[in-house]
Amino acid sequence: MHKPTSATPFFAALLAAVAMCAAPLTAIPTALAAAPAFQAPGSLTIFSTTTGAEVEIDGKAMGKLPFDDSIMVEPGVHKIRVFLRGWTEYIDTFEVEPGGEVELEIDLIPFAGIVRINTREPGATVKVDGKIEGVTPFDKDIPVGAKSIVISRPGYYDETLDLQIQAGQEYIHDLTLRKMPGVGTDEEFYETWWFWTIVGAVAVGTATTVAVTSGGGETPPPSASFTLQIP
Repeated sequence: MHKPTSATPFFAALLAAVAMCAAPLTAIPTALAAAPAFQAPGSLTIFSTTTGAEVEIDGKAMGKLPFDDSIMVEPGVHKIRVFLRGWTEYIDTFEVEPGGEVELEIDLIPFAGIVRINTREPGATVKVDGKIEGVTPFDKDIPVGAKSIVISRPGYYDETLDLQIQAGQEYIHDLTLRKMPGVGTDEEFYETWWFWTIVGAVAVGTATTVAVTSGGGETPPPSASFTLQIP
């Protein structure tokens, strides 16, 4: 009968060691294959004559036009927004290939002027061509063309501005409204001290007349006749 030699346990141990090392060796190529390949960023160049327009890419502010250099962006699809007060807004998407270059020509179209009106007495009503557009301090985009702007406040004379609004232009006016004669404060007449002084004096005079006439005989008191004029 054949007996196993003393070398058999040695070979068995060697095979077991090789089997234990086989799993990590095969796993390493799998992990390397799953790692994403590096993609070089691309560049975006914007050509525009709209100086001062703000640029956003994927909601992130990138600065104002014009740019001295191209913008580095990751490969893929991106959303761009270019805007400026008084000008139309530009919104679009663009795609950048790895290491690629994209050029965009973006010129905004002006459609309104920027009107700012301040008064020393805030809260004055601002009407543009008869329509209420807000109160002071006033800051709004007004469409181009001839506009009649009226600033009014109770107790003050109206101020009128006749403007020829041009697209993209700013119109800044600081006004001091003129008070109407006899208007000292913003209080209503029934809130002033002199009104209640007159009312008190009239009430005292009426009570005295009733007391004197009711003391003797049946002669009814004469009817009071007076006029209270409110300035």
